[in-house]
Amino acid sequence: MSGRRREDRLRRQAGYTLIELMIATAIGLLVMSALTSVVVTTMIGTNAATGRVETSGQIRNFELFAYDDFALSHPPAPSGCGIAANPCTTQPMVLSGFRMTNQSTGQAASFTVKYSWSPATQSVTRSIGSSSQIAAGNVTAFSWYVDATGARPVVVIAMTVTIAFYNTSYSQSQALLFYPRITSP
Repeated sequence: MSGRRREDRLRRQAGYTLIELMIATAIGLLVMSALTSVVVTTMIGTNAATGRVETSGQIRNFELFAYDDFALSHPPAPSGCGIAANPCTTQPMVLSGFRMTNQSTGQAASFTVKYSWSPATQSVTRSIGSSSQIAAGNVTAFSWYVDATGARPVVVIAMTVTIAFYNTSYSQSQALLFYPRITSP
């Protein structure tokens, strides 16, 4: 009897067969590869969406900087470039106009703003006098021209912003209309 008990106990403690282990491993690998695929797809989608948001933010940032400058100034002088046939990419865009001062004289003061693109730093810088600040970053292409074919001149600015980390490129062309609020002092 003791031999039979021992045999029964060994049969209960036998464990898994090699085929059962191989099937369990294959099922585990299938589940893990499906989970990995879901995680990788989610990461790629998140990176693309984040890249688009960041590039759109840089373009909006430039538009916010430039909105008042364009509204208060005269169209930039093309000076050999900046016309539809020859858009500038390396020439700075200089805007000049009049702005009301905070003084009680009621006189408008002249101002000059310069927007320049640097391919080395991939940024568009806004300069007034001796102060400057970056209006947009990660700008891999920047061009502008004056379209004077309509009733009012239009400055067309095209810029490409690239976020290299996300391997995403987003470009937008913006037409800025000039409606000066102050025409002369």
